Amino acid sequence: MGSVWAPIMSDRRTLTTCFMGVLLAAIAGCDEQPLTPVDQDVVPPEIPMTELQDSEAALTAPGCRMLTTASVAASGDDGDGSVAANSQDDNLNTRWSGPGVGAFLTLDLGSSQTLVGTTVAWHRGNERQNHFVLSTSENGTTFTQAYAADSALNNLPQTYAFSARKARYVRITVNGNTVNDWASIAEARACGEQTAPPVPTADSGPVLPRLPYLQSVGPTSAIVAFRSSASCTPFVRFGEGSLLARTAVATVAGWRHAVVLTGLQPGRAYGYSVEACGSVTGLRTFRTASAPGTQRVRFTTMGDFGTGGSAQSKVMAMMNKPEWRGEFLVALGDNAYSDGTEQEFQDRMFKPMGTLLREVPVFPSLGNHEYVTNQGQPYLDNFYLPANNPAKSERYYSFDWGNVHFTALDSNCAIGMASADRCSAAAQKAWAEQDLAASALPWKVVFFHHPPWSSGEHGSQLTMRRTYGPLFEKYGVDLVLTGHDHNYERSKPMKGDAVAASGTRGIPYVVVGSGGATLRPFAGSQPSWTALRDNQVYGFMDVVVDGGTLTARLITSTGTVRDTLTLTKSLPTVRAASLKLAPLETVPGPVDDPARMPESLRARPPLPPADRLEDVADAPEPPVVPEAE
Repeated sequence: MGSVWAPIMSDRRTLTTCFMGVLLAAIAGCDEQPLTPVDQDVVPPEIPMTELQDSEAALTAPGCRMLTTASVAASGDDGDGSVAANSQDDNLNTRWSGPGVGAFLTLDLGSSQTLVGTTVAWHRGNERQNHFVLSTSENGTTFTQAYAADSALNNLPQTYAFSARKARYVRITVNGNTVNDWASIAEARACGEQTAPPVPTADSGPVLPRLPYLQSVGPTSAIVAFRSSASCTPFVRFGEGSLLARTAVATVAGWRHAVVLTGLQPGRAYGYSVEACGSVTGLRTFRTASAPGTQRVRFTTMGDFGTGGSAQSKVMAMMNKPEWRGEFLVALGDNAYSDGTEQEFQDRMFKPMGTLLREVPVFPSLGNHEYVTNQGQPYLDNFYLPANNPAKSERYYSFDWGNVHFTALDSNCAIGMASADRCSAAAQKAWAEQDLAASALPWKVVFFHHPPWSSGEHGSQLTMRRTYGPLFEKYGVDLVLTGHDHNYERSKPMKGDAVAASGTRGIPYVVVGSGGATLRPFAGSQPSWTALRDNQVYGFMDVVVDGGTLTARLITSTGTVRDTLTLTKSLPTVRAASLKLAPLETVPGPVDDPARMPESLRARPPLPPADRLEDVADAPEPPVVPEAE
């Protein structure tokens, strides 16, 4: 059926589709489908309805300055009053309905304007997800795709943002939905450029159960993750500095959200604010990853911190001071004691670290305590990490920041604690070798949990040393960061199973297990390969790479510098122009049923701090063969 143009008018008739559907069903028999497909209005009682916007008020939607539609056309309608003009009458109780996959609605704005998105209120959107494509055109004949997705499962107006473009026409093509092949739209508007509203300076509305935290920040993209106390489709306003002129909308409704910000520039400061279910967060800022060739990179690192206790709190307070805050945080495992459960992540990591993580992205690794619960599944559900390996696993990954290449490993997998369906030790090793070999950046840092060199309670993890030590040496790794033992210890430059001979290159291995878990005594006297060790102070490492110099300092919870490591090298030329700046590849996180809060997210009494030795005690691990001193 050809396009049918209609003038814009108000049509508030009560539709009779429901009655017709019942008649057809009765004619065909109770067990038969109607002879003619219809888009019935009978709402199953078990599906809760989202509260509709006032049907008599002008349509509004977050993140959209609605443009006036001059006229509207459709590929066809149901022949029973559900015409194209209904999509412009500011009445969510009427609709346009068109049959068949590929049915479309076209908005004519009357003249070419700058468009940045489209708002659609889907008929019965809380029951079914629509598969749709948005496209734009200057002449009404040739259309260019601007956006494609599935609608969120609610019947509120949903705004879909795309890059700014000049166009007169917007077409919404519906390729069926999860229930039938009908296209049914209550309201639709094109969105024009808008002046950014005032920037919120403080949080307002209901307090989010988990405040925003930054994930997988790269040179051109970032993820803002958070949790809401109700199911909704939130959005994030963002932009350079404090000009929050752009909007990114969540792709699905639910309680756990991860909104992707794209089109960013490397090494720049961006502000953002979250708007979710009536909650608005105050302006916070972060920096995108610096481009390759950038000389200066600063980050902080620590492990064994997730207790929710006083020692962790003091370390975090010092790390969050302007003089010590890094561009990002590298977490070395045991992020949530005692078992890495959902509630332990909430109460012992995200709550005590919330202030920092709103502005400093964290790149974590799995500790043995995370493995206690379903081999780290809550860890995977809480973080949104790069999955740039053939297994598309977040257990091990890599990223670049300026002139530094970082490789995160799952040492639990490497020493045999993972089942074959969760992580293959051989696959991880093969990927690690390929990853390290492929990086052309002048500095390489590797981090994971179990230390290849340690004189602490657990001792050296020889499987990690003998499996990965040769790779680190072969591909020029400069620094290895670990945790597990609750102390600080830095080795001398190591090669093979000994201190590197004078004049030869070695790798320093550092245990930074002093982030907050109860400190433990050393098992014996200081070995000859140890440069410095300390089990009396809590703290973190501040690492600065500046040109050909890497300086790493142990900063105690009282702000003193307990140890300093300096590495120097002659830098090769990095051809930054030849290195691709791409968003970090991530996998979708858990998707909630928007009608039911996941049981694991329901509010429970807060956990007490895990401050006792028994709270941070370790489960048995594969045996370590004693080493010769």
